[in-house]
Amino acid sequence: MSISSDEAKEKQLVEKAELRLAIADSPQKFETNLQTFLPPLLLKLASPHASVRTAVFSALKNLISRINTLPQVQLPVRALIVQAKEPNLAAQQDSTNVRLYSLLLASKGIDRLSLQDRQQLLPLVVSNISCLTGTVAARMFHILLKLILEWVAPQESSHEQEEFVQFLQLDNDGFSFLMRQFTRFFLLVPSKQVQVSQQPLSRGYTCPGLSLTDVAFFTYDAGVTFNKEQLNKFKKAIFQFVCRGMAATQTIEQSPRMIELMEFLCVVSTDSTNLSDDAAQFMKRFPMPYENEEFITFLQTLYIGNTANGRPPVKAILQEKILSILNRSHFATTKAECISLICSIGLHSSEYKLRSLTLSFIRHVAKLNYKNLNPASSSPSSTDFSTCIVSLIRNNLHAEGWPKLQLGPQTPAFNTAILQRQLQYETLGDILKRDFELVSDLSYIEFLFESLKNDLPQFRSSIQESLLSLVGHLSILPQQSKLKLKNLLRKNLSIDEQQREDNNDAVNSIMALKFVSIKFTNAAFPFHDPEARLFNIWGTVRTNRFDIIEESFKGLQPFWFRVNNASINTSATVKTSDLLGSHLSETEFPPFREFLQVLIDQLDSEAASITRKSLNNAVRFSKQCLISNAIYGKKTMVIQDEDWSVRIDKALELDDTVVSRVNEMVQGMNDDIFIRYLTLLSNEFTATNSKGEQIAIFPYQDPIFGSVLLTLLNFVSNNVLRRLEILVPDLYHLVIMKFQSLSDNDLAVCATIIGIISTAIADSTHVKRITKIAQSQTMAETYVASYVVPRLYLKDQTNHIESDSILNLLNILTTHLSHPGTNKDMILKLVCQVTKFGLLLQVSAQERKDFLKKVMDTIQDKLINDVTAIQTWSYLSLYSTDLENSSLFQEKLLETNVSKQNDFLFSVGESLSVVAGKWSSKYLIKQIDIPNFNVEIMQQKFPATNVTTILDEIFSGCDSTKPSLRKASCIWLLSYIQYLGHLPEVSSKCNDIHLRFMRFLADRDEFIQDSAARGLSLVYEIGGSDLKESMVKGLLKSFTESTAGSASTSATGISGSVSEETELFEPGVLNTGDGSISTYKDILNLASEVGDPALVYKFMSLAKSSALWSSRKGIAFGLGAIMSKSSLEELLLKDQQTAKKLIPKLYRYRFDPFQAVSRSMTDIWNTLIPESSLTISLYFNDILDELLCGMANKEWRVREASTSALLQLIQSQPQEKFSEKMLKIWTMAFRTMDDIKDSVREVGTKFTTVLAKILARSIDVEKGVNPTKSKEILDNILPFLWGPHGLNSDAEEVRNFALTTLIDLVKHSPGAIKPFTPKLIYDFITLFSSIEPQVINYLALNAANYNIDANVIDTQRKNGVTNSPLFQTIEKLINNSDDCMMEEIINVVIKASRKSVGLPSKVASSLVIIILVKRYSIEMKPYSGKLLKVCLTMFEDRNESVNIAFAISMGYLFKVSALDKCIKYSEKLITKYFEPTSTENNKKVVGTAIDSILNYAKSEFDNVASVFMPLIFIACNDEDKDLETLYNKIWTEASSSGAGTVKLYLPEILNVLCVNIKSNDFSIRKTCAKSVIQLCGGINDSIPYPQIVKLFDISREALSGRSWDGKEHIVAALVSLTEKFSQTVADNNDLQESINHVMYTEVSRKSMKYVKKILPLYARYINVNPQEETITFLIEKAKEMIRLLGSESDDSEGSIKQTSDESTIKRIKPNTEITQKSSKENIENEEYVINLLKVSVDICNNSKSRYPMNLLEFIIDEIAYLFHNDRIIHTWRTQLAASEIGISIVGRFSTISSADFIQNVGRLWDQTFPINCNKETIENVKLQMIKFGGLIIQKIPSLQNNIEENLRLLNSIDSTSRIELELKNIGL
Repeated sequence: MSISSDEAKEKQLVEKAELRLAIADSPQKFETNLQTFLPPLLLKLASPHASVRTAVFSALKNLISRINTLPQVQLPVRALIVQAKEPNLAAQQDSTNVRLYSLLLASKGIDRLSLQDRQQLLPLVVSNISCLTGTVAARMFHILLKLILEWVAPQESSHEQEEFVQFLQLDNDGFSFLMRQFTRFFLLVPSKQVQVSQQPLSRGYTCPGLSLTDVAFFTYDAGVTFNKEQLNKFKKAIFQFVCRGMAATQTIEQSPRMIELMEFLCVVSTDSTNLSDDAAQFMKRFPMPYENEEFITFLQTLYIGNTANGRPPVKAILQEKILSILNRSHFATTKAECISLICSIGLHSSEYKLRSLTLSFIRHVAKLNYKNLNPASSSPSSTDFSTCIVSLIRNNLHAEGWPKLQLGPQTPAFNTAILQRQLQYETLGDILKRDFELVSDLSYIEFLFESLKNDLPQFRSSIQESLLSLVGHLSILPQQSKLKLKNLLRKNLSIDEQQREDNNDAVNSIMALKFVSIKFTNAAFPFHDPEARLFNIWGTVRTNRFDIIEESFKGLQPFWFRVNNASINTSATVKTSDLLGSHLSETEFPPFREFLQVLIDQLDSEAASITRKSLNNAVRFSKQCLISNAIYGKKTMVIQDEDWSVRIDKALELDDTVVSRVNEMVQGMNDDIFIRYLTLLSNEFTATNSKGEQIAIFPYQDPIFGSVLLTLLNFVSNNVLRRLEILVPDLYHLVIMKFQSLSDNDLAVCATIIGIISTAIADSTHVKRITKIAQSQTMAETYVASYVVPRLYLKDQTNHIESDSILNLLNILTTHLSHPGTNKDMILKLVCQVTKFGLLLQVSAQERKDFLKKVMDTIQDKLINDVTAIQTWSYLSLYSTDLENSSLFQEKLLETNVSKQNDFLFSVGESLSVVAGKWSSKYLIKQIDIPNFNVEIMQQKFPATNVTTILDEIFSGCDSTKPSLRKASCIWLLSYIQYLGHLPEVSSKCNDIHLRFMRFLADRDEFIQDSAARGLSLVYEIGGSDLKESMVKGLLKSFTESTAGSASTSATGISGSVSEETELFEPGVLNTGDGSISTYKDILNLASEVGDPALVYKFMSLAKSSALWSSRKGIAFGLGAIMSKSSLEELLLKDQQTAKKLIPKLYRYRFDPFQAVSRSMTDIWNTLIPESSLTISLYFNDILDELLCGMANKEWRVREASTSALLQLIQSQPQEKFSEKMLKIWTMAFRTMDDIKDSVREVGTKFTTVLAKILARSIDVEKGVNPTKSKEILDNILPFLWGPHGLNSDAEEVRNFALTTLIDLVKHSPGAIKPFTPKLIYDFITLFSSIEPQVINYLALNAANYNIDANVIDTQRKNGVTNSPLFQTIEKLINNSDDCMMEEIINVVIKASRKSVGLPSKVASSLVIIILVKRYSIEMKPYSGKLLKVCLTMFEDRNESVNIAFAISMGYLFKVSALDKCIKYSEKLITKYFEPTSTENNKKVVGTAIDSILNYAKSEFDNVASVFMPLIFIACNDEDKDLETLYNKIWTEASSSGAGTVKLYLPEILNVLCVNIKSNDFSIRKTCAKSVIQLCGGINDSIPYPQIVKLFDISREALSGRSWDGKEHIVAALVSLTEKFSQTVADNNDLQESINHVMYTEVSRKSMKYVKKILPLYARYINVNPQEETITFLIEKAKEMIRLLGSESDDSEGSIKQTSDESTIKRIKPNTEITQKSSKENIENEEYVINLLKVSVDICNNSKSRYPMNLLEFIIDEIAYLFHNDRIIHTWRTQLAASEIGISIVGRFSTISSADFIQNVGRLWDQTFPINCNKETIENVKLQMIKFGGLIIQKIPSLQNNIEENLRLLNSIDSTSRIELELKNIGL
């Protein structure tokens, strides 16, 4: 077959390329050829001709073999990658092979590249990587992995990191592609198949989270496989590359890149390597995007997997991570399909944690988006999903063991299992709570009840909570379910826990079951359901837990039942009034008959035990049902509020409506159930029958049975009573057999019941037996007879009673009464029974009279304190017509007023009503307990006779001044009107009664007030319309008019006139120590004795307050009672004047500090004013005026109430209403803050706080307030706040509050306050000193007295200013101000700094200057001069802290000052330092100022450095150590190089020295001299000659004149100069002569003290240039000085001795040689001489011409003098110095020949050795002497023998190892 020309051509090209590559004979050539030919060769793989492609493949095979053998050869990697991305081919050519082989060889080449080269390839590889497809993309991605494998991450948050991100140039598509693949790579797991090298790669395996295609991308398509180690290496590299490279700079929340990064980190955070921790930490840097759709969808997809592309769900650990995120996402609850799959996967998982998280997720969805758990909203494929979930959870619970958890091998750890099961129960509850359909068939409720009963205790609370969450559904259950629920609850509540007492857990489970059951009962069934109420009654069994009992009683109390049910109503919005129960409505009770039927049926059933145990509460509830049924829909006192229980208990005693309604109802009852019920009550009451058999079924005693039975018998028909005859034997048997053991109450109840039944069966044998009374019968029989016979008489049934039986009964009673051993109280009660029903009318008048007398005689003395005796006495009075002295009855009763017991007095009141009204008294009428009795019969027999008489007596008691009688009379009057008010004799006197009660309202005794108030309401009820009107008006008048009227007897007169004898206080109320104040006269006397007539008014005010106004409860009670029933609204509408007076006062009284008063007033307000807010709005101005007026009242209670009321008022009304009176309000507010009374001040503070907030709101321009209006308000208020009522007030509290208010205004309303900035800054600065506590000021002034450093206190005071909120406020003001205010602000700051007195204000001024400089640096320039001047002026302040503060401010000011100003004030600072009057403080301040300038204005400092640096240099040598430290610090910071800086500023330094070294201030001279010395150390010969001469001139001139303390420093300076510039001095004869002359002059001075100091300096000077005459002069002066040294001390010692002789007062220690030797003075003299001699030795050693032998002799003579004189006693110092001087003298020469010199040295040895060779001499001295001897032996042989002999002698005297060693060293 012929070959086409194209094919041949191409083939030829391939062969040529192959040949070129093959003939390359070195690796370098091979590499070069590869760079050229390899990419084009690979392009030929796209040839359409198979032969060409085959040739290329063949060539490649050879090439690759050769490349493999040459590892150093580099491949053209970049060209290959470019070619792989965009091969240079024709459009129709297939580029696949070209790309793949290019990448294959590129991948090989990468391994050979350096790290740097690899990094350079990264941008190329990642660019457009997202556009590549299939295998090419896979291989390119693998190349990227290889490139980043050894990539070195840049430093975190560094510039390099940012540069790297820029370098990558990654677009959004590329970023997304890489992040997607990197994330998937972390899901990759190694293949389990072992890969053999020859075997082709496997393509078919999946990983959790990755499909076949995904896995193939990383392995098959890329042509690689990974083992675990390689995989981990790549993962690590990827993580580094992503987090510290590619995505390092992602900071924008919710951006796509950030979301992709978070997806990546989520996956990595569960990786099996330690990268998971790093990823978790890295994630914390960013907020989790819980609500980002893309992010959440990605996680859901990972969790669920994808069936469409075959991607399985991820591993469980990652699923757990995903769920923990979904559990916090709202968006995750919005996709129903995803939710169903997530829950299904999680609940079917074998992983415990995943199951738990799934349960949490279900709860999360149920809470936020329940409908998505609901099948209706799910897709058709997941129908019934919600049901499916709960079924799944229930199945799981069954699988784990149900109803009790079973632990088996499959169960996780115990704690884990417990937690998960708890979560399952809670999740079940969450779902059921939201899905009524699941609850309606009760199957889950049954399931949970069973679990609660039987599962482990650990789950109890979870199950209970789940059950209780369902109560909202129960009321809407279908009827069938409700019946089922009722059976379930009946079963739960009737469980007898006592059978399982041994198992505590079981008992607790039953209790939990019962608690939930009671909750269900209350929620599911209406209140009128008798069975449900019976369940509640079962819950009250006393063996139940307290919470069950409490919940059960709530189900039996209609108020709490309503409140409870309102709170569990989940379906509708519930009113707050219903939740609080404040809106009262009437709840219907179960019908009485139905309830009885249910109760009796239960008692007859098999499970009767629970009913029996709760029978007492069943009976109690049955009584409540009866009453409630009877009065349903009627107005009575039984209101269903929280006190309903008390109301219903007392209703039959107090409310006639209730009695009549119940009577009607009970009269119609005659059925068997009712009789059965009454029999049951009787059986429970008697407990045993007449045969002694037990008939009670309730296990305990309870008086309720007897009490209810008696109550019912009061109303039943005669027919019923006759049917109850069978009860009489048992009841009679109870009294007879248990007479001694029964309580009085039970006896009375039992006898009364027998008495009532007897009236219907008078002819029965039982009654006949009881009424047949014999003298000999027992007390028990008498007891019953006493109850039965009088009732039979009432019913006119006595014809069956034998005539003597009644007489026998009376005789028995009188006999027992007179017998000492009997129970008198019981007998008297029987006498009451016999007498009150008129039985005595059955016997003859004489017999009656005898009986009455006997009883009266017995009880007459007991009346004062015995209630029974009092009652008996009143009943005896019924027969008073039979006695001569009938008035005795009332007299005896009236005498009981002395009693202090209120209850007793009420009993007397009841008795008085009987004495006065007989059977007309309501009290007596209520005693009738026989059904349907006509009381008029008795009223005819016992007509009322002396009603008026006794009423007049009571009036008289009311008007009495005797307190006890008044109190008793008040109570009696109340009883009188209560029980006899219906009689015309009483109602005709209503005016008088009303007046008495009005007066009692003013009584101090709260009980009397309450009684009087109640009395007023009763009077009001019985009065006519005219009376009612006048009463209301009178009360209002008394309430609104404060003036005390004259005495009045009309209905309106409350207060009487006060005369001298009017008793305002009970004795002892105002005890002063001298007796008590009882009358007006006493008050006058006391006031005049104190000398303050004004006290009279104070006491009068107190009296008024005590009587009426301070105890308004009385009037409030009265008002409340009257007003609740009167049409006061009409009255107020008609009478505007009254309304205007009453409403403001009443408003104020609502806030009275006394709770009782405020409570009563609030009641009145609520009663009187239906529309409170409307009324307040209408009468706002009147109320405001009343309150402002009240705030200034002299009575503290009025002030406090007014303030509290105003506080409430201004908070509830718009500001516009009171804006005009704002100043007045503020004034009064501040006045209350300074009140004398604590409580008023407290309320005042609250009030002003609220005012401040209102003010802040009203001026807040930022919140939209009109700026003009805001300014107008502030124009009014601010002058007030900073005026005499505010900041300048005398009261500290007011000042502080005004300040706080201003600070708050600045803080919260900066815009509004801006125009007032300058004034406020001035006020605030000056205020600093005022608000500083006085104690600190005192302490600062008296610091020395307390040993405290005043500077320390001042520092604290300064810190206090800086940290003060006030200063921060100033700062805020400045920050908010404008440039245009600058001049004004600066002027006020200058003014404040000048006018301020205290330290804090001055310091504040300086700090404000600093703030101004910082904030307005440019604007400040024109004012810098003024401010610098202020600073300089403030340097003169007496307080150092103030000086320092302004010095620091000066530093800041330099920053904004012009150069001329800087120079001017720099020079002023220099002048200030060198002033002759300058103190250390001044110098310190100057130093601080310079330091501040250096720190805060560096460039300005540099401009004036030539002014400052000389001063700093000189001041570094100040005598004061602190100053020296300060200036040294400044010098160090200011000078770039020490010596260089000195040279730089030397001319200026010399100028300053020249001017100041002759200063009048010697300390400055001294400082200058020290500076010269320091200069010598800092300069050298290179400085100009004129400057050297100038230095000498300065020093010489300074020495002219007399000697002064410190002049020696100038001498030292001159000597230092001479030493430094010795050559200059030697070359200049004139200079040398002049210095010689000056030195000679100074040494020749007469002041020996001065000469002593400069003599060593003179010796140093001679040492520079020794001359014979100067040496001779030195010897002369030195000798003279040494001889003088001891003489001073001799003189002083002489004087001491003399004193000692003259006086024996103080003993002086004897001045022995030892004490003198160690004295300071001796040591100083000795050291001085030694120093002088050593300097002299230096002169000898430095002599350049002839050796000064005379000086040597002088030295040796003086050493001898030191050893042997008695003025300076030598010590070891001289001994040591002698040897050292010897060593120095001998050691200078190598050989010594001078005989004089040798002689002198010998003399020195001879002087030294004898002194030093003692045993006592210290070792160091001896060692030094041995060295000296060794030198002599070495240099002067002629003295050798003598020396050696001496040294051997020394060794023999005191031989030590060190001495022996030293001797050995010198050859001995």
